[in-house]
Amino acid sequence: MTKAKLASWNRAKGFGFLSLSSEPKAKQLFVHVSDFSDKKLDPEKLVGHWFYYTLAKDKQGRPCAKRLSLVGAKPAFSGKSNDPGKRAGLSAMAFFALLGALVLLHKLPIALLVFYCVLSVVTFALYALDKSAAQAGRWRVQEAKLHVFALMGGWPGAMLAQQVLRHKTQKQSFRWGYYTTVLVNIAALVYLLSPYGEPMLLQVNHALSSILP
Repeated sequence: MTKAKLASWNRAKGFGFLSLSSEPKAKQLFVHVSDFSDKKLDPEKLVGHWFYYTLAKDKQGRPCAKRLSLVGAKPAFSGKSNDPGKRAGLSAMAFFALLGALVLLHKLPIALLVFYCVLSVVTFALYALDKSAAQAGRWRVQEAKLHVFALMGGWPGAMLAQQVLRHKTQKQSFRWGYYTTVLVNIAALVYLLSPYGEPMLLQVNHALSSILP
């Protein structure tokens, strides 16, 4: 691995450039926020610092930097605890436990619980696929598709993926979009549990029963 200095960073867009020499007009190399090995680093605060990197190409064949690590930083051990990931896991478990309790109380159909589980697994897989594509410079999963699956009921899987995979946690506009899908889901669930939503709940149960085995 070679090393270069981080010359600039755009927090809003999540990318910056490495300077390949000390000359004022030195050639610069593109780097995306997802390409830092340590996801806890704040690149904006590290402009002017040196990084080790691996030279690669993006999906258009242009040179870019991958697997950046701060020069002089202590190695991160894989066994280090991931507190946000644990909290996301506990939150997802609490939500599914609530759904399970509502199913046992005959407030919700079991088909809805199964639907949430399936959508969460699929959404987590999409996040993992997008992260892998970002690291390899391949075509990415569209952000709109990630939001659609979260909106359909996969938001617990999206929450878990964001924190466990450390993916899609920097872009604020995406985060607000995700929060919107969560609020819409919770509002819809509250409505279905209300007396006004009972007819729709019956329709949802019928529709899901025809889809799920």
